Amino acid sequence: MNRLLVRSFVLPGAIMLLLGAYGCDFGESLVSEPQLDSSVNGGVLAYALNQSFSLELDLNADAGYSWYYTVSDSTVVRLERTNFRPKNGDRNVCGGMTVETFNFRATKTGQCTISLVERQGWLPAVPPINAFQVTVIVHR
Repeated sequence: MNRLLVRSFVLPGAIMLLLGAYGCDFGESLVSEPQLDSSVNGGVLAYALNQSFSLELDLNADAGYSWYYTVSDSTVVRLERTNFRPKNGDRNVCGGMTVETFNFRATKTGQCTISLVERQGWLPAVPPINAFQVTVIVHR
């Protein structure tokens, strides 16, 4: 029982280092998916087939804005899920900037463009306040 209690306070990285010291082979399991942000806007990204990647974008959700995305060829890259979190990290605080995370997977070799616009959905004629676009090349 004491051992379990001690483990619950150890950081995950420390546990992996500890297991690694005992000869455990993690292989590719420690490689996390690439985390992207708005700094890659307008860029070209390359991923291996079946590789996952994430994109984090600031969102003015408290003002009614949403990110709307399109993928030029959804057989090449697929959106798997989205998550939201407050930018300041405190889920108990109302208002403020939100971060939306888009989790994608490269599903077929080829090339596509991912485009996102931040706008208020009930005002489609009003130009978006932010736009993001990236070209993705998927290889074997």
